[in-house]
Amino acid sequence: MKNKEMITALKNAMRGEMDSINIYKNALANAKDEEVIKFFYNMVEEEQRHYNYLIEYYQTITNEKKLEAIDTKDTENMIFSENFIKRIGSNQMLFSAISVATLLEKNAFEFYQRSFDQAEDEVLKKFFEKMVMWEKKHYDDLIKIADEAENTYWQKNRFEPF
Repeated sequence: MKNKEMITALKNAMRGEMDSINIYKNALANAKDEEVIKFFYNMVEEEQRHYNYLIEYYQTITNEKKLEAIDTKDTENMIFSENFIKRIGSNQMLFSAISVATLLEKNAFEFYQRSFDQAEDEVLKKFFEKMVMWEKKHYDDLIKIADEAENTYWQKNRFEPF
């Protein structure tokens, strides 16, 4: 991956991270429950951190400096209570946010996997590998939330299977 391609990849990644930040911020603004607020706040912080890492690499590459590993912080393992799941499933806005965020996270880890496969610089390659891991974890967490909250969502909205 040449500098121009790396810059394009980093710009696309920044756009994706910003989309995720905006989805999580919007959900945060619609959350009332303390546990739900904490979850979306943590997701905003993590995606903002990812965005900042990307900015740092983007600036390094555009200034034609040597890439160095960034000191990254691993994501936390989250446990979702029954109350949390019910709050998500009971709120159309929050349930929709989880659905959209799931797609964004899936797109992100697939994008980072392709970027990892194409990267020639070892520092950038390791960074993309870590991003794959983080975004895959987000995706897995969101799938779990959506699956568990689905029953509450269907009951609350009185949907009946066809």
